[in-house]
Amino acid sequence: MRRTELAPSILAALIAIGTSGAPQAAFAEPLTPEERTIRCEQIRDVAAENGISAGFLFAGIANAETSLSHCWSELTWACEGPESVDCGGPVVAGAGDGPCSLQQGGLGMFQFDGGTFEQTIERDGDGVLLLDGNVTRAVDFVVNMVIGSQYVEGVETAADAKAWMNQVTVDGPLWDAWIKTVTHYYNGCTPGGCSVYAQRYQHYSDNGSDVFYEQEAGFWELTLPPCANVPADGRMLEETDTCFTKGGPLSYWRVGIGGENNLHVWTSTTAQPEAVNFADWQLFFDEPGDYLLEVSLVAGSSKTASYTIDHAGKTDIVTVDQSTANGFVPLGTFDFDGGDFDGGEMQGVFLGDNTGEADGERLVADALRLTRVGGDPVGPGGGGSGAAAATGGSSAGGSAEGGAGGGPNDPDDGCSATAAGPKGSRAWLLLLVMLGFARRRRG
Repeated sequence: MRRTELAPSILAALIAIGTSGAPQAAFAEPLTPEERTIRCEQIRDVAAENGISAGFLFAGIANAETSLSHCWSELTWACEGPESVDCGGPVVAGAGDGPCSLQQGGLGMFQFDGGTFEQTIERDGDGVLLLDGNVTRAVDFVVNMVIGSQYVEGVETAADAKAWMNQVTVDGPLWDAWIKTVTHYYNGCTPGGCSVYAQRYQHYSDNGSDVFYEQEAGFWELTLPPCANVPADGRMLEETDTCFTKGGPLSYWRVGIGGENNLHVWTSTTAQPEAVNFADWQLFFDEPGDYLLEVSLVAGSSKTASYTIDHAGKTDIVTVDQSTANGFVPLGTFDFDGGDFDGGEMQGVFLGDNTGEADGERLVADALRLTRVGGDPVGPGGGGSGAAAATGGSSAGGSAEGGAGGGPNDPDDGCSATAAGPKGSRAWLLLLVMLGFARRRRG
């Protein structure tokens, strides 16, 4: 089975595009200026947590899609989506894919559309119903979009894509390439293949520049936080922490409800010998010592999730049955060296999707908690509650060659790139697989 990615719902789901391509009068701004500022701040901050300082790029897309609306109560002429705790009711759903009773419109602020509501949640994760989860998923989608864009040069990895986006300025030298990328890959309207291409291009350009100047340039200026050291008494590293890497093709990651701050990420397992998708917590310590490592888990189904812990020149592997876990699960107490390790040996925790299980089990990554303890270090799995089992040994590095394992997005699941209104081309996803995004594990 292959895991595939579909484009979000087209703009027409929330803006009734007539035969002339002009937006109809139904489009209005449902949020007050103060609410729009708060919404822009949320988008900006989630983008920054994911390594992107140009949060206005995402706000521009959201402004074009839903005028920054996430909840149905903010756009009541559209369809009602599934319930969301962030809305106190349903999220907004697209109204351009047929009667609302069909439940086929895109979901939330960024209008993710994988078919029916159920199929979209299966493909993207129920976390898209939360505001932060919707933005997080948009970041992943857009990063992959930039990687595969024919209008962007010199971008091959997620890090390259983020660095490129961080250089984009409104009406600057990269602005045209950005708007062409959004119009083509997010909206599905291509030059020569879409009769209203010029209008769609201008719509995304206008909404991007409008939301930028609405909040003023200083609002969007921020410094991305570096990966911070673990202080002497320990600390928590969320899946949004700058010391955390959500590796591999981002289209294979989903966002889920639950866990620390009510949000986590997950991907499907694979029986391939090397990891394709992986979670990687990089660890730097103010002081050497022994630290208890615990991982937050919720709604996982992998029974052989293997955590590789690199510490003080040693490597241990701890296997966890995520299907029985709910809350923090101890991996054990390990000794770590102090220092920033510039050019030295890396320390951290690595979780790959190559669990050896049949494709499609849910592998969860959420917060990692480190607590300083006294006494001699305990081996892997020490101090555990039975949920973690030590396997010992060391794991070899290696990069995946070829595609990822299966998952819920099998091409035969009824979803189509052209179903429920125009959507983006799948051609860019094939490019992603060909590029081979699995990273070699450190060490």
